[in-house]
Parts: sequence; structure tokens; C-alpha cells
Amino acid sequence: MGIDINLLKQLREATFAPLKDCKDALVEAGGSLEKAQEILKEKWVLKAGKKADRETNEGIVKWLQENEKIVGVKVLCETDFVAKNEWFHALADEILAKLVAQDATFNSKDEAPAELVAELEETVKAAVGSLWENIQLGDIISTKDNGYVYNHPGNKVASIVFFDGSDTDIAKEVALQVAAMNPVYLDFDAVPSDIISKMEEDFRQELIESGKPENMVEQILKRKLAKALAEDVLLEQEYIRDGSKKIKNIIPEWFTVTSYTRLSVK
Repeated sequence: MGIDINLLKQLREATFAPLKDCKDALVEAGGSLEKAQEILKEKWVLKAGKKADRETNEGIVKWLQENEKIVGVKVLCETDFVAKNEWFHALADEILAKLVAQDATFNSKDEAPAELVAELEETVKAAVGSLWENIQLGDIISTKDNGYVYNHPGNKVASIVFFDGSDTDIAKEVALQVAAMNPVYLDFDAVPSDIISKMEEDFRQELIESGKPENMVEQILKRKLAKALAEDVLLEQEYIRDGSKKIKNIIPEWFTVTSYTRLSVK
């Protein structure tokens, strides 16, 4: 039978399936767009298991603040083409709605209730037939703590800063910093003691071998340690808007950053 070009275009736009598969599905469906979509979905479900190991290096991250909750999701796919698709974004929005509707709070998918993760992964699996790629639930977050959410344009990176205080302008600046600079620790106190001990040991040995006077070693050691950790410690990082300041310098005494979270693709 002849293929209606308009139907073929609609099917391709609706499913993102390969053109040949779209043609075959329309022939098998006798020209029915709805039936052709079902045929493609069934075929994809059969293929999905084989594609489950394909790398998912693209995707999006999204946050939602609603009903005194903050929820976030990272959904992964194979190509940027699918990551920009409105159906893929609708999938992320559907997951966010489910997260807002449930009561549990957690900081990652690993900490979330197993039954919730299973439900969301089924939601993702159901979307595979429509998007024709391996899709994975990367991460999820749900909290009721006071925080400021920043979604960077493009939905590849987002951050949330939890704080005590009422100045959302300061919270926004810190959230922008987190998104841009990806700190590892909040402050020096958050750095694990074993990491500090190992760095101190290495620096001390380095200074002694370089012939530094013994009475100066400890003083120099503190400066080297602070400099080495500065890039990884949020409050010690150079402020992205003004390199002459550190993040701790833009935070008033009455404002406290208690923690932060960052989600990103790649």
C-alpha cells in the first residue's frame, strides 16, 4: 500500500522511531496512525531489554517547589535530540508531580523508599516506547527544608541551597555558585579528617624536604592546606561575580547556609 506522507511525518514526530520502522508500522496498521503507534510501542518494548545497557550520557534535570516541598529529578537518555523533546520533558514533569504527591523525604534515589523508586522506574519504562531510546531514572530528591532552587537554562544542571534566614537574593547567589563551581564540601569543617590528615602529612614532608625552617613549617602548612582545599569548599571559593571575594564574604552574619545539593548531566 502507498504511504501517506503526512501520516508518516506525524508518526515520526510522535514517536521519534527510525523512518523505516515508521513506514513498516503504518503498512502493518493499514494506515491507522493510532494502531501504528501501538505497533511501534510493542516493538520497542521487545527491543528495550537489548538496549538497556546502552550509555545514557544525555538528559535533563528539573526542580519543582510546591505544597511546601522541593523535589528534583534527573532523567537520562542516549541523545541530546531526545533530551530536548517535549515528551521527554513531560516525563520529567510527571515524575516531579509524583514526588510532590508523596510524603517521604530523601536526598537521593538510593535513600528513597524502594516502592517509590520502583513506581517511578515503571513510569520511565512506559515512556521508552514513545521516545525510542534507552531512558533511565538518574536521581530523585524530595525535601521539606527551607531552600532556594536554581535551574540553569538548558536543564543540564540545577542546584538547591538550604539556609537559615530570609534573604532569597543571597540564597540565589550561593545557588548560582553551586551550579557553576560544583563544590565538594560546604566548609572546612565538612572535609573528612582523614583527607585533611593525608594532605597535611604530604605537605609537611614536602616542606621539610624543600629545606623550610622547622619553625615555619606549620605556619606555611596551614596556608597551603587552605589554598589546596579552597576550590572544593563552597564558602572558601572565589565568588563567580567578583574574584576578589570569597563566598563567605558575601554572606551576612544573620544568614547561614546549612547545606546544598546539585544535580547535573555529565
